[in-house]
Amino acid sequence: MPKPPPVSPIAQIFERDSRIASWTARLKHEAALTAAIRRMLPRPLAERVRVAATHGGVLELAVAAGAVATVVRQRTPDMTMALRREGWDFTEIRIRVQAGAAERPAEKAPSRQLDSEGATALFALADNLPDSPLKTALANWRRRARGR
Repeated sequence: MPKPPPVSPIAQIFERDSRIASWTARLKHEAALTAAIRRMLPRPLAERVRVAATHGGVLELAVAAGAVATVVRQRTPDMTMALRREGWDFTEIRIRVQAGAAERPAEKAPSRQLDSEGATALFALADNLPDSPLKTALANWRRRARGR
């Protein structure tokens, strides 16, 4: 049985494939440009702006809402100058409202239910506490939990 080829790190595979390498380069370019743009904007706005495309001397930004687009449009002259100072040369900045343009917030974690084993450990700890509001609250909780 022939020996399987050695496992290559995924980064090397991405570098060897020209199509994937160009996508990776574009992703890195857009991420760096998005970071530069976001540094120039107030934090509440910055979270809602991302680079959609760059071609020629045109930078296209995608924003999540029309109100954000209005504020960003007002800042485009300052942003153009700041980008030039950082080495990005754009003659025009276009802003496009695009639903879902900003990153989606992280999904809310499901609430954790207290199982009988965890409740037993918690209530045992409560028995060893000195008299305090915490001990009283845990005793009340235990009474309600047993009443179910």
